[in-house]
Amino acid sequence: MSLDRPDVKARLDPEYHRALKRICDARGVTISEFTEELLVREVRRIVHEASVIAESAPDLGIAGKNREKPGMSGRDRDQEENR
Repeated sequence: MSLDRPDVKARLDPEYHRALKRICDARGVTISEFTEELLVREVRRIVHEASVIAESAPDLGIAGKNREKPGMSGRDRDQEENR
């Protein structure tokens, strides 16, 4: 038994949909197969790019956390911002 795979939906203008359909027909794949390949490739590229940037940036002192008010927990800071 395989796990359910979440669905992704995209909307295209008619001329792009026609072009996409012709590309897929020429390659012998479905639109779903073609778009999955594109999306997976791009997601992997961006994740890799993010990893490379993160690995090269530890000396910057930026950890992705809000450091405007040192000593406050994230929850305390969020509560203060919402006042």
